[in-house]
Amino acid sequence: MKKIVLSIVIIISVFLYQLKAQIGINTSNPQGSFNIDAAKDNPATGTPSAAQQANDINVTPAGNVGLGTVAPAVKLDIVGTTFGMKNSTGSGSWDNIWFNVTPSIPSINVSGAEAGLQFNVGANSVGTYGDGQTLTTVATMLSNGNVGVGVTAPTNTLDVNGTARVRSITPVAGTNVVTPVYSDANGVLVKASPSAIYGGTTSNTVSVASGATAPLITGIIQGVYKAMVIDSDACVYVATAEYFVNNFSFNGSFAIRGVSGLLSPSATKGPTFTETNQTTTVTTWTGKPTCQDGGNSTALNYTLTMPSAGTINVTNNGNVTRSYKIILTRID
Repeated sequence: MKKIVLSIVIIISVFLYQLKAQIGINTSNPQGSFNIDAAKDNPATGTPSAAQQANDINVTPAGNVGLGTVAPAVKLDIVGTTFGMKNSTGSGSWDNIWFNVTPSIPSINVSGAEAGLQFNVGANSVGTYGDGQTLTTVATMLSNGNVGVGVTAPTNTLDVNGTARVRSITPVAGTNVVTPVYSDANGVLVKASPSAIYGGTTSNTVSVASGATAPLITGIIQGVYKAMVIDSDACVYVATAEYFVNNFSFNGSFAIRGVSGLLSPSATKGPTFTETNQTTTVTTWTGKPTCQDGGNSTALNYTLTMPSAGTINVTNNGNVTRSYKIILTRID
């Protein structure tokens, strides 16, 4: 009798030890503190293969939970291609929210009445959860592609309720026209169109070697403009000249003409404009002395030409490389 009792005690002790150490359901080879082998396909010894782990749930001594893996690296480690949540058991496949990791770009997918996705934190009237915190909708994405920041119903592709910041803006290279950006009465950003807004300005700066010709500005929208051209030297002699520009491609109606100017410091002040034809203006300055940058009395002289509608070129008639700035203002 004593032997029977002793045997029972030993069996119970071993069982309780195994129960305390590891529990396996459908497997005699548990891989963690609690391991469910749903398909009953794990080996009797060793680590299951990736295919065998695909139907496993495993909890490690560290408290990590693995779905589809017996070696979860974090608190919840899911191995699979698609997983999601449904509204109810009879509502079809993944009709609420699901995550898809099979494409080259992993995706979060949402469907249902809202047909959108919201991110909620903070405090507002969205609802109270868990520890009593109320949530604020900080971002919303709708099925039409509109994204709202601080907006629950964005009406534009990007709808921001608050300030926005761009930390880096790339300057436009070359001689292309750049137009300002404004906002309408609703705060929607719009671009000022030179073809529709009078008083709008465009500008550009180029550096041109002595005797060379380069585009000063291109892409000018048709219209009538006042142009200011500025160049200077290292001795702070600044030459500012004003021109009228007609810019219409129809019937060759594009032309440029010098109006006035100012050279300072200089008693002569104004330039001489030589209008060789409707598209060429030679600008000559007098009273400019030689400067330590190597420029002589001709250093600020240049010629403006319009080879076609929408383009103004500059030729450096001086003896050293010079930088030219043009500012166009639409007047008609």
